[in-house]
Amino acid sequence: MTVTIRPFTLTDAPLLSQLAPKIYREHFAHLWHSVEEMNAYLESEYSEPILSASLKDPAVCWFVAHSDSPIGFAKLSWESVIPETNLSGVLLNKLYLDPRMTGKHYGSVIFEHMVREAKAQGKTFFWLEVLEQNPRARKFYEQQGMQFIKNQIFKTESQQSIIHIMGMDI
Repeated sequence: MTVTIRPFTLTDAPLLSQLAPKIYREHFAHLWHSVEEMNAYLESEYSEPILSASLKDPAVCWFVAHSDSPIGFAKLSWESVIPETNLSGVLLNKLYLDPRMTGKHYGSVIFEHMVREAKAQGKTFFWLEVLEQNPRARKFYEQQGMQFIKNQIFKTESQQSIIHIMGMDI
């Protein structure tokens, strides 16, 4: 099955607003202690007004991966500093794949496309955050050449998680 990847446009905000929370819930709902907190997080990230504003922002770019239908999405921030370091580069904010599509190498295709996009912008460093509770994702990113840089804490009212920050020269 062939995958095509293209930037989301402003007219795609409704599609992204439906796709993103659905995929997120399928991957991460089990990690949240509070459904209300998860829903508030999803609203703050993926509501149509938030996405419309983000899609207009030249500092970021959203991408959709299609096969016969949308199978995943990614978001890049073109210039972002790793907290408490002097390292900066392109941040892969999100790379989410429909769970039914995992294990088919689509994640690698999307990741490689994001790295090419970063290089096309003249960038030389690429980084991301991955939850400690997601060792499969960390292993995937290590296989792509990413290296561990540091840990960071993500807190909500009812819980906290460790986030691994990983990066690589490109």
